Amino acid sequence: MTDPVPLPAGVRDVLPVEAAELRALGDALAGAFASFGFREVMTPVIELADVLDRAEEDGVGRAYRLFDDEGRVLVLRPDLTIPIARLVATRMADQPDPVRVSYNARAVRPPAPGKIEGAEQRQAGIELVGLAGPEADAEVIAALAIALAAAGVPDARIAIGSVALVSAVVEGVGADLAAQAAMWVALRGRSLVDWRAAATGTGATGEAGAVLADLPSLRGGGEVLGRVAAAVPAAAGECARLQEVLRLVALHGVEPPMVDLGVVRDWAYYSGVVIEAYAAGAMAPVAVGGRYDGLAARFGRARPAVGVAVALDLLHHAVGRAAEQPDSGIVLVGGCDQLIEAAAALRAQGVDVVALPADAADAEAVALADGRRFVVRRDGDGWIARDVIGGADIAVPDLGEGPWT
Repeated sequence: MTDPVPLPAGVRDVLPVEAAELRALGDALAGAFASFGFREVMTPVIELADVLDRAEEDGVGRAYRLFDDEGRVLVLRPDLTIPIARLVATRMADQPDPVRVSYNARAVRPPAPGKIEGAEQRQAGIELVGLAGPEADAEVIAALAIALAAAGVPDARIAIGSVALVSAVVEGVGADLAAQAAMWVALRGRSLVDWRAAATGTGATGEAGAVLADLPSLRGGGEVLGRVAAAVPAAAGECARLQEVLRLVALHGVEPPMVDLGVVRDWAYYSGVVIEAYAAGAMAPVAVGGRYDGLAARFGRARPAVGVAVALDLLHHAVGRAAEQPDSGIVLVGGCDQLIEAAAALRAQGVDVVALPADAADAEAVALADGRRFVVRRDGDGWIARDVIGGADIAVPDLGEGPWT
């Protein structure tokens, strides 16, 4: 085996079996999203840097940048929500609300220093634009749960927090701007120690102080929201909104998400509910998203919006390598020279056929490498099929009625 040619940090090749599995996962998610009325759109992988930089006060930050022939700075999209917001605010500005779009694409972002993460992220997601109420948040959460089940993760755990709720609590206890900034830094850095130090500095006491100190670690059901609302009345409105989201999700026939007030997103454009989904076998959330009501206005038309993106590579780890066991497609010895018509007839029936020359000596190895269960050879007036899993030879009188059809 030759040494591999080096690739840039954070990227990798995807071989045929895994590529087929990723495609199947994307198709399963897309089918579930389509059942809610989400229609696929596509945005370019290269955008003008000054356009995407509108999304954040300090620009999009980590990104691969390059120049065009006119000297303009371009960026490989580091995020998919931002280009979708641009698309909906411009090309779809006249479409009546609500707008429901989906995508299956890649985001490219340099790995953070000191972190082991991919630079290229395969994502399938949805954006619901033009609805500001909890019914939109609930629909996106329900669509996510149903899509993950369709992709093979029926027991995914979904958690929601709220940027608006955290802000309401922090402001409701009277924290000054410096304390608020320190708490947001701690929350985005997932440092409970730093959060509690900043919370102590606010001077909040009693139950309000206790809730503030524990806020990022509060998780559970509606009772969590009840405790926060009672302790910090200024946050009662946001708590009631999340309570309504939980109620509406249940009406979709989906298990309501867990409330986790430590859930945050790296992108500062999120303004309301934030969403994460977890699955056994994945080292990080398999889906993330939330509400970003102020983003579209940065591209010309203000519209409330909420969305979620599924990380296909992480979802693939959670689902497992289904194709490690070869499927029911066949390898047909002679299918590319002596038995072309037979191969064509099988494909017309919907059977995958890998065609080999009649004198092929390594058909079984090809079948295992390519994820095909049966190797078929002509045998007089019939056929012999070798099951590469069980090792048995099966006599098949009619090629169109074998175990692969």
